[in-house]
Amino acid sequence: MNLPKPKPPRPLRLVADPLIEQAERLVARVHTELPSHDGLARAAAGVAAAAIQAERVSRSMNRLFSIHRLPVFFLAGALLCLALWIYWQFFHVSTLRIALPDRDAAAIRKVASGKRVSFRQVEVPGSHEALEQVISGQVDLAFVQGGFEIPPELPRLETPSPELVLWMVRDSVNRPRDVRHILTSLSGEGSHTVAQAFVAAWHDEQAAVAEGIGEAEQKPPPVEYVHDWRDLTLKPNYEVPSEIDAVLVVKDPSDDRTLAGIARLSWAGFRLQSPNLGARAGRYDYLAPTTIAQGFLCPDPAIPAGPIPTYSVKTYLVARQGLTPRLLAEAAHVLDARPAAITDGQFDPTTSDTSDIFQGIESFLGIIVNIGLAFLALLGLDVMMYRKQFHELNSLVSLLSMLQSNKDVLGLADQRQKTENLLYLGLVSDLLGLISMISSYYTQENSSLLFNNLSEVIHQRCDGLKINIQLKILHATVDIPRLSVGAGVAAIDEV
Repeated sequence: MNLPKPKPPRPLRLVADPLIEQAERLVARVHTELPSHDGLARAAAGVAAAAIQAERVSRSMNRLFSIHRLPVFFLAGALLCLALWIYWQFFHVSTLRIALPDRDAAAIRKVASGKRVSFRQVEVPGSHEALEQVISGQVDLAFVQGGFEIPPELPRLETPSPELVLWMVRDSVNRPRDVRHILTSLSGEGSHTVAQAFVAAWHDEQAAVAEGIGEAEQKPPPVEYVHDWRDLTLKPNYEVPSEIDAVLVVKDPSDDRTLAGIARLSWAGFRLQSPNLGARAGRYDYLAPTTIAQGFLCPDPAIPAGPIPTYSVKTYLVARQGLTPRLLAEAAHVLDARPAAITDGQFDPTTSDTSDIFQGIESFLGIIVNIGLAFLALLGLDVMMYRKQFHELNSLVSLLSMLQSNKDVLGLADQRQKTENLLYLGLVSDLLGLISMISSYYTQENSSLLFNNLSEVIHQRCDGLKINIQLKILHATVDIPRLSVGAGVAAIDEV
């Protein structure tokens, strides 16, 4: 016969209503049975009020945002924030939008990488549009060629691979200031703006020379720009217009399109020259002097035929405002891509590396310790909120201790007084039991009170005083013989 398994008993819990009813009954008994003892009546009323206060506190503690839940909420929130911080710092992969010129996107895409960041390319016609999008916040990063005025509040990083200024002229052109038509790249883009800067510097030089020799300054005719570099490099049947005097572009010399364009210009009668600006090159912080070696652009036939001084133009990786420090740090390594090396797996910590490791461990442990200290501090704050109630219970114990101190029954001959004292002691013992149960009720409703000894002190005082009262009640059963005065004197004489 299979008997059903008995259900496990529900945990025992104190309920406030019976405590209040018992306290009110004791108040009624004191008023009925000991009406002349005002002190005991006040003590009984205080115990009843404490029971009602305990029930009121219990209701407030059951609210979702009660003060006693604050330490738990804080601990849960702190641990959640710590977990989110660890995830964000070590596991989260962010996506950065990066603006790339469409003609350069393929080359840059090969090297753009990040361990903790994925990049989403946004193709733009050139550096001008890329800079506009990063200023407006449409993209997070942008490659911008030197020659544009970048707002000083935007973080930037100089890329390790600048582009070269390529200046090619027809055989009939002797001086840069004689040029009237220049073929360059897209209007308003990097090559065009750099070409305008070079032409302005050459015209300033002409004006300075004229002023130095005392001649009247003759304003040179305006230079016209023909934006056909894309057609030159992409259309096989493209022919350079006869009115073109020179070509000025800023390009990556390793790009196949750039090399093809230079070869076609060389066959069309253009030769590579130095776009020398002299001291005026110091006006432009994005220029750096460099030299194109013989045959660097084409070995056979050699282009150039000999070393040609020119300038490299810096390219910047520009970040939008508001990018977090972690993403800025990741963006700084966007061009660090390279194949994995065997030595990458080696771990040879230096003194600095070891110091950084221990500092990281110390910081992490400091966060954990601070969370623990804050949790304990909030527990202490929670305990302080209940200190008043425990002090009231402690005061009631002291009052009852004082009231029962002169209610001894040992050797008391008056039977009526003995009966009254026994009733008095019994009521005091019952009141002490209620005080102990009220203290337990507080601890039951808020387990954080176990971290202090307030509740334990109440229990110990109530138990000790009840034992003392029980001993007094037991003394009522002890019959002490009383000697008369004459018998006492005779006993002394016999001695």
